Amino acid sequence: MRRRALLAAAGASMASLAGCLGASEYTITDVEVTSSAPFEFDVTITEPDAVIEHPALLEFELTNRGDRPLRVRNTGVWPFGLLKLVPSLDTEGPAGALLWTEQYEASEHVDIESRRNYGTDSTSLVQALESGERVSETYELHGDGIREADTAYVRGEFESPIFEYTRNDTDEWRSFSPEIAVTIVTKRLL
Repeated sequence: MRRRALLAAAGASMASLAGCLGASEYTITDVEVTSSAPFEFDVTITEPDAVIEHPALLEFELTNRGDRPLRVRNTGVWPFGLLKLVPSLDTEGPAGALLWTEQYEASEHVDIESRRNYGTDSTSLVQALESGERVSETYELHGDGIREADTAYVRGEFESPIFEYTRNDTDEWRSFSPEIAVTIVTKRLL
């Protein structure tokens, strides 16, 4: 009788792991950012592994290096908005994996049910970033959103610029579209 109980328990354990065993796991090995003044923009890998147990983490950091305040505008959440990872610089439309932040759930401008079912209203969120001021936000990259190991690029989810900006004395908005290349490799199981 004990043998049957042991086999039943082992069978149930294997069945619960069946979905996990086929799941791919990934590691972010590098992030290269190319941007221009008046901002210093950086992305840091704070957790490289997108594995079954947890997502990879990327910290986006923006500093106003200009000598005066700049107004930054986006939709959804301020300052970076909804971001996605796309397979090429030319990708347009719904392709890509949503980068997740808890700000989405807290925002009254984002309607989010899951990482695959979401939207945002068109309300412009505008805040000033003082000279020398820094803002940052951590985004999650879940392994089930990655289609293949390769270099991918960060874009705004609904429009390709990360945000728009202007000086306080003008209403001429400019797009801020840094090139953010994320190198992803398949995680080697030990």
